[in-house]
Amino acid sequence: MCSAITSVVVESLVSKVLEEAMARVSKKVAQGKKLTDSEIAILLLDQVLKRVNATDRRIDDLKLYVDNRFEDIKVYIDKRFDDISKRFDDLRSYIDRRFDDLKNYVDKRFDDFKSYVDAKFESVEKRVSSVELRIDSLEKRIDSLEKRVDLVYNEVSSIKTDIIKIMRELLERTYGKNRG
Repeated sequence: MCSAITSVVVESLVSKVLEEAMARVSKKVAQGKKLTDSEIAILLLDQVLKRVNATDRRIDDLKLYVDNRFEDIKVYIDKRFDDISKRFDDLRSYIDRRFDDLKNYVDKRFDDFKSYVDAKFESVEKRVSSVELRIDSLEKRIDSLEKRVDLVYNEVSSIKTDIIKIMRELLERTYGKNRG
């Protein structure tokens, strides 16, 4: 920082000295007198300084232009990044909505299918219960029939025994008691 201040002070001092020397050289030229080599060097230095100052102004203007352009580009790029970020947020939101919609659809379909299957199971359970009741009824009827068959068998068996007894008595009466 110290060298920058020194540089500005030296430049300012050199500029003042050169202006004064140019004023004297200009008077001499206006009077038509012959210039010395050092005065010609002062004229050349003045022209070089004017060109350097003009170049400095052009460089400062160019620096200002470049800084403005960089700022414009920065603003443009920031805006583009914001736009892209917004588009990604919108896309993320859209995808989240679509996934939620799909999830809700699948959940609803699953619930509907579950209700359908549950209803079918209930229907099958009712039919099984109905069949079980019918089977129980049939078992009771079969048991009843078995009892009847047993009763009929016993009756037939009793009748058969009675017939055999009667036939024996009849045979014994007809052919005698111990013939055979």
